[in-house]
Amino acid sequence: MLIKLVRIGRDAELRSANGKAVLSVSVVYDVGYGTNKKPQWLNLVMWGAQAEKVAQYFTKGKQIVIRADDIHIEEYNGKSGLKGTLIGFDFVQNSSTQEAPKHNNPPSTHQPPPSFDDIDDIPF
Repeated sequence: MLIKLVRIGRDAELRSANGKAVLSVSVVYDVGYGTNKKPQWLNLVMWGAQAEKVAQYFTKGKQIVIRADDIHIEEYNGKSGLKGTLIGFDFVQNSSTQEAPKHNNPPSTHQPPPSFDDIDDIPF
């Protein structure tokens, strides 16, 4: 299992495969230090009802802490990429740019995603 702080590289894509929801999200994190630092891209998938519920929050530039499994290199048409299955995540909130969520109001495009500090707050 991989646990890593990552940034979402582009808005997640929600689609259906065999009647199940599938969320695809590309994330990036840095490997190396100083002048040797370079980005490492990871393409993740999440399945089922949880994927449908979180898709709207997985937008480009957001930082999340991921828990991913089945990490492997996949080759397609001569290109290789790192792939995995997203099994869990936590949103990272930046207090200088995001205000505390209002639990009585549904999330909108102008509010940050809700904080899941309490297990009862998780929407899935």
